[in-house]
Amino acid sequence: MTHIIFSDYRNPAAEQAYDIAWDFLERTGAIRDEFEACVFLAQRVATMVEEGQTNRIRMANRAISEYQHHISEGDDLARCGGCRGAH
Repeated sequence: MTHIIFSDYRNPAAEQAYDIAWDFLERTGAIRDEFEACVFLAQRVATMVEEGQTNRIRMANRAISEYQHHISEGDDLARCGGCRGAH
């Protein structure tokens, strides 16, 4: 897999959080589409920076959790043929 780089000049911990999340998700095989994962993680980490987060581990864990939830929701929609409201 190609590693896509993320950086946020407002908070040096953001790049570290992104890298931690990416590495974890890659090692666990959770990344299905690299571009989609890159955009998802970058958006989540940038949002956390905007919220004032500075702890790289907290940001990484939250990004990982939200990505896993995102993937799980996609799987749920695929299983029920795109239905909503079954959650």
